Amino acid sequence: MNKPSDEAPEAPVTWESLRDAIIGLGERSMRKSYYGALQEHLTELARFRTLLDEVQEAIIVTELPGLRVLDANRKGRWMLGAPSTARLCRPLESFFAPNEWRILEEYLHPSEREPRPGPGLLSLEREGEERVLELSIRQNTFGQRQYLVIIARDVTERRRIEQALLAAKEEAEAAARAKAQFLGIASHELRTPLTSLLLLLQQGARRTGQEACGGELLNRMLRLARRLAVLVEDLLEVSRLEHDQIVMRPTHIDLRTLLADVVADFRTRAPSRHFGLRLPPEPAYVEADTIRVVQVLSNLLENAVKYSLEGSPVEVRLESMEGIARVWVSDQGPGIPEERRSQLFTPFGRLREVGQDSPGLGLGLYISRQLAELQGGRLELAPTHGRGTTFTFSLPLASWPTQEDADQEFAPHPAG
Repeated sequence: MNKPSDEAPEAPVTWESLRDAIIGLGERSMRKSYYGALQEHLTELARFRTLLDEVQEAIIVTELPGLRVLDANRKGRWMLGAPSTARLCRPLESFFAPNEWRILEEYLHPSEREPRPGPGLLSLEREGEERVLELSIRQNTFGQRQYLVIIARDVTERRRIEQALLAAKEEAEAAARAKAQFLGIASHELRTPLTSLLLLLQQGARRTGQEACGGELLNRMLRLARRLAVLVEDLLEVSRLEHDQIVMRPTHIDLRTLLADVVADFRTRAPSRHFGLRLPPEPAYVEADTIRVVQVLSNLLENAVKYSLEGSPVEVRLESMEGIARVWVSDQGPGIPEERRSQLFTPFGRLREVGQDSPGLGLGLYISRQLAELQGGRLELAPTHGRGTTFTFSLPLASWPTQEDADQEFAPHPAG
């Protein structure tokens, strides 16, 4: 708080009084040749003053050390609650309510043991409306006098948007957590009775054998139960991914041999399809989880069969170059429009018009991409021209230990 002085208060020096004084000086001057130059400079000052009044930031100039307000632009006068410059030339504290001043003073008089705080926020109630201002404090010296300049920007709307975005983010995260929890609980609850059902159906199918009615009915029920088991396992996998519960067990594997085994399995499962396979002459060793790699490759081949015409070929090839082993899986289906491709790798991002009657939840590609990235690889949709779809699955190549390295690793070490 500033103590009251017994001396008569100094007359305020306002923009208007300064302008009138300069005009009067020019009119009284014996050297009338200076009058035109004075008028020109006054015009320039007036133009500069207009620019200051039009900026959106509040600018308040105070004199140190007493923090007496010397000047303020239009926004600054609004911040001070002073309708004109004639109401200025008072201690800065007198323009603010006690609660407002306590906050502002923290930025004007920081503790000597602590650095001056950065841009701060000050809430003001002016004209019946509460506004939030972001403060910036600067100290300047002109001639022999020191001034403290306060610059404030109205960030009320920005803060409102930020708070709304934060609330929306928290709400979305809560919904995602609830969804993941539901998927996990529902999948676990479905898995137990489904496993028992599959065992009973398998036993029934073996007992009935190839009976015309009973055997076919049980086999159909078994296929449907297995399809349901796959859906439940996909839901569980999504829950594990969202809770970071996927455990990778990488081993040194030859991707060429593994890919050949997966394609051979699909030739047995879909005998009406032609699966073309091109492999490099040399092994393609990668450090990856065998089960997860098979899961990704199987999903790509299942999609190629599911979303292409019956009997159309599926082409698979493996390439090794520049430290990367890359698998290409191509089909001759209807293809995917460019504007819809980004939906493929999102949860439940299934394009219904591509395969109207194909079962599934649209989780396979989302899960496969996550599994690929967890192993340092990539799963992408390659550009195509016309019909057909091509996916690429790549993993970093790893060197295979030589026999000399293996002998050194397992050689007995001397004691001591």
